[in-house]
Amino acid sequence: MTERAETTTCPAATFDDLLALRPDVVRCPYSAYAAQRDSEPVTHNEQLGAWVVTRHEDVLDVLRDATRFSNRMASGPSSVSSIAQQILQNDEIPERTRRQAARRIELSKSRVLLFSDPPLHKRQRSLVNAAFTPRRVAELDGAVKELTNQLIDNFASDGPTDIVAAFSMPIPMTVIATLLGVPPSHMATFKDWSNAFTRGVGALSHDIDAIIEIFDQVDAFYDYFTEELDHRREHPVDDLLSDLLAARLDGEAPLTLPELLQMLVQFLVAGNETTTNLLTSAVWTLAKDPQLQNTLRQDPSKLTNFLDEVLRLEPPVQGIWRVAVDDVEIGGTHVPADGLIYLVTGSANRDPEVYTQPDDLDLDESRPRHLTFGRGEHSCLGMNLAKMESKAALTVLLERCHDIALADPGQDVTFHRSFVLHGIESLPLTMSTTSD
Repeated sequence: MTERAETTTCPAATFDDLLALRPDVVRCPYSAYAAQRDSEPVTHNEQLGAWVVTRHEDVLDVLRDATRFSNRMASGPSSVSSIAQQILQNDEIPERTRRQAARRIELSKSRVLLFSDPPLHKRQRSLVNAAFTPRRVAELDGAVKELTNQLIDNFASDGPTDIVAAFSMPIPMTVIATLLGVPPSHMATFKDWSNAFTRGVGALSHDIDAIIEIFDQVDAFYDYFTEELDHRREHPVDDLLSDLLAARLDGEAPLTLPELLQMLVQFLVAGNETTTNLLTSAVWTLAKDPQLQNTLRQDPSKLTNFLDEVLRLEPPVQGIWRVAVDDVEIGGTHVPADGLIYLVTGSANRDPEVYTQPDDLDLDESRPRHLTFGRGEHSCLGMNLAKMESKAALTVLLERCHDIALADPGQDVTFHRSFVLHGIESLPLTMSTTSD
């Protein structure tokens, strides 16, 4: 028997409503995607300055073709690097901030992983794989479960618990900080750095105060890890920084400092922000469906399929950017050379040409693979870590927490103001907990 659960009904909206960050559309953009997919599946959006691609077939074709489509703008026009380019000659921005922006631009010239193309990408990925070993991921399973038990022990006993602050955020933040050798005393600062790198993504405008704050945090991140890398060269320990410095492949040069710093930014964001959003969406889905909670408790083997469905239905990253290397056709539409392309994986994941009842959560194993982690050469390096963390944390949560429910079922859930990153700001829940 197939287990199904209906998802939230989205408001009628257009893609431009989403770009304008209309709160109800940011919360649930899938009607806007469907309208775009049905009318103009490949179209140029003037506000975004990019070609928007919404059908599964077209998105998959581009993701699989690293020759005709470049990753050099992988964070799109609202990334920290793009903001840096915009403010470099702006006299209204303080000189210190413009110097920080220039540093970011200089470092970003080293195209790394997410932003690199073959053959550079292959070299970098091979070196990172040599450091990011399966042993490191496997060793973290027990640590995640232990941390989850500690967090549940501290859940509120006399009122609602904000599951974002108490569960979804500290788990991935602690894991990636541990991997990078960041001590617990720096955890709050570490979160500030992560927020700085993601704050600009999916928002097309920022005030001066926000820009100053972003680049102060970005610069502090670079300073801290430059010093840490220098120290690890002289005094290596058993952590990812030391492994990255030591990574060698026959005939390949070691990773440079700019490459390492840019990699650490990607590990920080992918290992923290996106996994926080995945965990929160998973618990939000459970809180709205008591029967689903019971099903997963009775058969924990279904957790893997459940997480894949959450990744398909509520992807933490709603789209992926590419640039056309030459003139090319996508879905029969001409895209000129150097054209910026926004692949809306959040739309592709719900394409009725691929998925039966695409808006429903389905625990059946027959679902086609979603595109949330990309596909091909640039599939997400950290997907196994994200899945491991989420499965371990949810296993403990379902074992110890029962009657998980929204504290106020009538209250709208507020999402971060972004059309790319999809995450809940705060999620107050009630539940009964058992002792460890």
